[in-house]
Amino acid sequence: MSSEEDLLKRVSQVRNLKENCFKYLEEESKELLTHKIIFAIAEITYEKRGPVKLAEIAQKILGEGDKKKQDLVRLTLDKSLLKCGLVEKLRYSANDVRYALTAYRFQKVKGIDSFRGESEELIGKVFELPKSTWPIPDEFFILVAKKFGYGEALKKINTDFDKEEIPRGKYEDLIRTYTEDLNQITKKITSQYGGVEELVGSRF
Repeated sequence: MSSEEDLLKRVSQVRNLKENCFKYLEEESKELLTHKIIFAIAEITYEKRGPVKLAEIAQKILGEGDKKKQDLVRLTLDKSLLKCGLVEKLRYSANDVRYALTAYRFQKVKGIDSFRGESEELIGKVFELPKSTWPIPDEFFILVAKKFGYGEALKKINTDFDKEEIPRGKYEDLIRTYTEDLNQITKKITSQYGGVEELVGSRF
């Protein structure tokens, strides 16, 4: 799976977090290093369209990416965010370690009662990181814009035909051509970006 496909998969899923981990996302924690790391990873990942290095996180949050600052960020990641499952460490080689969020939408849950085998209890609504930080490829937005454009064009063709401004033969040719193109675009969005269009909604 390519880095781009992996990131897109992370956007599509909702990750369950216990209350003690969910707190790192909440507004009350915005001054904590844990909270800043989460949002720094999201922002850098969006800019790069790929996982981020420790030095990049330290630079964004602390203004410096030297070893001392990196160690502070690494310790925070290891002690909390990695253990909670908010962040994943990706090892490309011995000297190339990067980080990515496990998801961009999170659900608070109560812990599982392992003795009783009870399932997790959902608490509250799903928390979403800002959609402006979701690492969605530019191609997706181009396809969505084209889909909208073809849809509007078909409406206009039908309206003009109803007003008898387009001959039937020309109308049928246009409808066939535009419908085929629209179907191809829709099929590509569904196959490559399944679920993302609905998640992004009308914001774009």
